[in-house]
Amino acid sequence: MWLAAATPSLARRLLFLGPPPPPLLLLLFSRSSRRRRRLHSLGLAAMPEKRPFERLPADVSPINYSLCLKPDLLDFTFEGKLEAAAQVRQATNQIVMNCADIDIITASYAPEGDEEIHATGFNYQNEDEKVTLSFPSTLQTGTGTLKIDFVGELNDKMKGFYRSY
Repeated sequence: MWLAAATPSLARRLLFLGPPPPPLLLLLFSRSSRRRRRLHSLGLAAMPEKRPFERLPADVSPINYSLCLKPDLLDFTFEGKLEAAAQVRQATNQIVMNCADIDIITASYAPEGDEEIHATGFNYQNEDEKVTLSFPSTLQTGTGTLKIDFVGELNDKMKGFYRSY
């Protein structure tokens, strides 16, 4: 069993009480960048921290949707159209949704029985795989239709809409 103290000065000292753990379970603490480089070269560098799970805002949620994808197998690209029935639960001028590796061309929201409102901006949060659609006026509570036209790449990352052989 290995024990390490929580303070930096004591963290360097390990107290051995039995057989050592497997190498992948050994944690070393150091403030020295030279030591970190050495640990990295030995394959003992710390793994990147996992981002905490975060739900999308509940202001707007989908009821059902229709998705149409048109792949171009020569250029490894695709075009897509989304039409979603949506419920606006709380008045807002933004819609936050999951989005990875696509570029939105146009987006609009049409409240039931009212005129279509075109999005004026798309703010991509690539690390979180989200996009925020901004609208020039407030979307009032009720149901409506969200329409999005987008393009993307048929990648070989085995993620999203990808190509395989």
